Amino acid sequence: MFVFGPVPSRRLGQSLGIDPIPPKTCNWNCVYCQLGRSVPLKNKRLEYFPRQQILAEVKQALSTHTSGEIDWVTFVGSGEPTLHASLGWLISQVKAVTDIPVAVITNGALLYQPEVRQALYAADAVLPTLDAGKEKLYRKINRPWPMLTFERLVNGLSAFRQEYTGKLWIEVMLVKGLNDTEEALYEIAALMHEIQPDQIHINLPTRPPAEPWVQPTDETGLQRAIELLG
Repeated sequence: MFVFGPVPSRRLGQSLGIDPIPPKTCNWNCVYCQLGRSVPLKNKRLEYFPRQQILAEVKQALSTHTSGEIDWVTFVGSGEPTLHASLGWLISQVKAVTDIPVAVITNGALLYQPEVRQALYAADAVLPTLDAGKEKLYRKINRPWPMLTFERLVNGLSAFRQEYTGKLWIEVMLVKGLNDTEEALYEIAALMHEIQPDQIHINLPTRPPAEPWVQPTDETGLQRAIELLG
């Protein structure tokens, strides 16, 4: 099964989800991940499942729902969806069979690669992640594949913003004691000012995280983030 829902989403209304990759196929090992640890990390783009098979299931799901029941069709892996080598083809094919807008929820780690950026151009909204403003905190929170440096993450986000004409909504997961401090938030805010996303979405790790010590920020931290991130 590659398609699930539609399920209620705080950001996307009723969302029909598409999961094009096997569980925990990811190049990050985030401390807050609700799916547990990514062991081992994977960073190779492959056609993990046949693209025609995924598309057929999407078409079937769309045919069983009437107009108005789905607000967005969302590519969101139980890992990192841009690791599917045919993601761009899948987005274009879904756009060809429905007028429902298409979103992609991604960590953004591969946006430094031109072919990955190009794969996402047809999407109506892309929701990458930026949880830190410096390399050290990035490695502490997101624990990426070694070659996925913080510089590559930021350069990829900046390049994508310059090229992409859809909605760019950057997500920040606030973890108590890590990225909810004034210093950390100022660093994130400086990068947001540079990248210029259309929206900033603040998330909290309310579901059981990969690491038991992870806690969501408190009300003070949340208010601080709202004030500093804008």
